[in-house]
Amino acid sequence: MSWDEWEQLKKQAAERGGPGPDRTNDTVPRARPVDEVLEARSPDDAPETETETETAAQRMDRIRNAIHGFRDTTVLVPLVPLDGGGRGFLTADFGGVRWIHAFTDELAAAAFDAARGAAHGRRDFMVVRGWRLLDVVIPAMAGPCGVALDVGSDDDGVLLPPVAGIVPDAAAVDSGAYGSGGQPW
Repeated sequence: MSWDEWEQLKKQAAERGGPGPDRTNDTVPRARPVDEVLEARSPDDAPETETETETAAQRMDRIRNAIHGFRDTTVLVPLVPLDGGGRGFLTADFGGVRWIHAFTDELAAAAFDAARGAAHGRRDFMVVRGWRLLDVVIPAMAGPCGVALDVGSDDDGVLLPPVAGIVPDAAAVDSGAYGSGGQPW
């Protein structure tokens, strides 16, 4: 996927979503002083109790379960022609990270193609287990690499960045594998 295609996809996603309360068209919301925020807050805006919301520990457990679920899942990785001949995985570079596109089924891949405006032709896939992408393929890549799962799907898309706990420490950007250990994004 070229940079122009990626930018076009981002633009289409922004147009579909429309501006929200914290997002306007290419403008940054104005920062307000704390006292102004507190004065404007209504009693309905009061923080919810811990019993009504998911705690940080519960969120982390949910994320860990999702990662373990991905590791045990078989995914489809689209194959594309390479410049030097042969075929390779469909990837996109964004934010200093190369993202391998993977899909849970052919319908999710078709949704991605539709979002790109690509023709609905035959596509070749490699069937790969999630653990193999995270533990074998990503460490073998030159530079930071993550997995973009079901990109183009309505709400099912997930990014698995190259960080410790998702990929091996040797391939994790936050473990110092790529310089200072700082995140490229």
